[in-house]
Amino acid sequence: MAHRFPDRGIVLVHTSDLHVDDGHKANAHDGTEGLRRVIATAQAVGADVLLLAGDTFDNHRVPAPILRRAAAMLEASGMPVVILPGNHDPALPNCLFRKAGITDLPHVHVLGVTDEEAVRFDPFDLEIWGHAHRDFNDMSPLRTPRPRTTRWQVAMAHGHYAAPAEWKEHAHRSWLISDQDLAATEAHYVALGHWDRAVSVGDGSVPAYYSGSPELAKTVNVVRLSPAGEVLIRREPVPGA
Repeated sequence: MAHRFPDRGIVLVHTSDLHVDDGHKANAHDGTEGLRRVIATAQAVGADVLLLAGDTFDNHRVPAPILRRAAAMLEASGMPVVILPGNHDPALPNCLFRKAGITDLPHVHVLGVTDEEAVRFDPFDLEIWGHAHRDFNDMSPLRTPRPRTTRWQVAMAHGHYAAPAEWKEHAHRSWLISDQDLAATEAHYVALGHWDRAVSVGDGSVPAYYSGSPELAKTVNVVRLSPAGEVLIRREPVPGA
């Protein structure tokens, strides 16, 4: 775990859509390179927790050597990691997180697999919750928000946000997220995945952000929960992305 400075509060790094694969994409030399860069960035900013908000892996055919390499990177990171399975890597009984041995790492939490829907970090008085994709079917990513039992609460969701004026236009899409869904969480921060671009969404009642994929956004979101109760969000460049 990163060394904590009480006056800085809690530092979270949020990213998504790494799509770790076998490295055969035209613009990829190594399928785990994006994960390595994200971990290095989180370490450089002194993150207390790293949030991976879905589609960490690209598909269920990722070969064993790549899975082992990704698990070794997470193991060596030395920091708490919370992973939300997305539509590309759902929490199936034989999910990639089990195959890779990631579920055996004590500091890595896979929602829907190692932890049902929430992880508490008591030293930080922090809870992080989210509903994992458990198959390839449609579902509501922010259904049944959890009552707050800690000072700080962060929600994670992997899905498609649609603004009120665009709801009918996007009604055919799966995994929809509305302004009402976001507001109902009453969370201090909602860490979203599924979009490649980094953008804030919602009606402003809660801070809700897509991090974008580090490959395309070339940044991660750094979220600081300050001792004064502020939630401060900035984008941090990912070197080499």
